[in-house]
Amino acid sequence: MRKYLDYMAIGIKEHLAYPSSIWATFFSKAIYLYMQFCLWSALFAAKQGGALPMQKDGVIRYIIVATIISSFVECDATLWINEQIHSGNIAVQLIRPINFCSMVFSKHAGKSAIRFLTCCVPLAIAAALFFRMPLVCKSQMLFGLASLALAYAIQFLYSLAIGLMAFWLIVTWPLNMLLGAFYKLLSGSWIPCAMFPEFLAKINSFLPFRAMYEIPVTMLTNQMDARAILIKLSVQVAWLFALFALVKLVWNVGTKKLVVQGG
Repeated sequence: MRKYLDYMAIGIKEHLAYPSSIWATFFSKAIYLYMQFCLWSALFAAKQGGALPMQKDGVIRYIIVATIISSFVECDATLWINEQIHSGNIAVQLIRPINFCSMVFSKHAGKSAIRFLTCCVPLAIAAALFFRMPLVCKSQMLFGLASLALAYAIQFLYSLAIGLMAFWLIVTWPLNMLLGAFYKLLSGSWIPCAMFPEFLAKINSFLPFRAMYEIPVTMLTNQMDARAILIKLSVQVAWLFALFALVKLVWNVGTKKLVVQGG
């Protein structure tokens, strides 16, 4: 356990090594949130809100909470894993007396912890002072936090599976960009999934993206009955096990066919 805590500390130190990046992340999130607020306010002000499935206050709460938790949930492990495989450093990682995937998760958890303190908390305070509206449903806070924890794990496993595709692909950045675009759109990170057209909503119901943003954000911001909460949590748990099995499969097959360049 101690070695994983050490890797968490490494992740924290790596993130704190560039203070300018921390400030840039915070201000970029704040500007993005303000732009989203202006966009949706203009849309509803144009009297098009009557045809929309969500009310203005609900949309504003959704985008605020989604933007705040994005700094905590998002995982940047894909590029690091790609680099380790392509450079051949994966061979060094594999001979260490530590599970590679657990090590990557430990570093990611360390970075997430410091991003929560340096970005999520200040952004939440600024949003509460600026928008002056209740952002979360307090009666469902525990369920929302449980859903957020599941979303965090699902996001990590999804990123890990994409990163491990470097075992087969020489160049992975086109795949990363393509899947990243699908993830941003279909997860509800940019647009609430409730605003999707019917055909896209049906397709999205069979994909894991909703479990990363739409479900936890909706559970934190909207009042639900016990049955709806149970269904949403069950969907997340199902995708958690499915992605875990996928990662295990990709890892087992990939390490057997691994050939280190120059070795």
